[in-house]
Amino acid sequence: MKLLLITVLIITAPNTLYALQSDWMSKLPDDVSLAALNIPGTHNSGATREPILGTAQCQSMSLRAQLESGTRFFDIRCRHSHNQFEIYHGFVSQNLTFADVLKTFKTHLQNHPSETIVVSIKPEYKPNQNSQSFTQTLRDYVDQAKSAWYLKETIPSLGMVRGKIVLLRRFASENPFGIPATDWKSNGFHKANQIFVQDRYSLPDANSKWNTIEQAFLFSVKEKSDSRLHLHYTSGYLKGRFGIPDIRSISTPVNQQLMDYLKTASHHRHGFIVVDFMTPELAKSIYQLNFATND
Repeated sequence: MKLLLITVLIITAPNTLYALQSDWMSKLPDDVSLAALNIPGTHNSGATREPILGTAQCQSMSLRAQLESGTRFFDIRCRHSHNQFEIYHGFVSQNLTFADVLKTFKTHLQNHPSETIVVSIKPEYKPNQNSQSFTQTLRDYVDQAKSAWYLKETIPSLGMVRGKIVLLRRFASENPFGIPATDWKSNGFHKANQIFVQDRYSLPDANSKWNTIEQAFLFSVKEKSDSRLHLHYTSGYLKGRFGIPDIRSISTPVNQQLMDYLKTASHHRHGFIVVDFMTPELAKSIYQLNFATND
């Protein structure tokens, strides 16, 4: 694995951002593989609404605010209804369409052409009155602006995808259509052909989640190959009364542990760190692992 080590001259206070949060990828070389980078990501990126506190909301920032914070990986869950996509978390509608999501992404990339956005797309909840497959409906969306997408199965270098949306496919497709991520297990440590996944989400307590995260980070730091995208989901939930999920009981302590970890973490590849309730401070702490200080 090519280790990314970039020294940036800091002419102001030592804690000054190495790059503006909306353009942090502009400081990276074109030839670096996406698989070698540390990228802030959000779990259930469009899930900002819930009927009962703690049960369905996964983010407090809008997609636009997430982008401006430096987030570059988005986990988008789409309900297929009437040959269109609506954003859901489980059975909970987020009052957001996939067309709205794409408009936000494309606008950001037009304003910040040095960046790329990796989008995981996964079917969510029950399909409703469709005359075509989920895959065909997504192709219809893509065909409206095909030049804005990277749809190959191979993991690209950053230079190949600046200004583009990279598709990570979590749905079936008979033909090549984005980087495949259908071989996905939630056991906490899963190696597939092009992805390594840590996505253990049904948990007994927050400490067990953090222990899983640390072990997976250790693997990603030590593995030298750029042949896989490394996806670390720090999200999860506890089962509350009547089986109702409690998301914040995991996200609140784990996000604090993650912040503490990142303060002293080695500037080596961890991968895509995908969190609930992303903040600008947390996003910055993740992408700064791509840069070395001058002290």
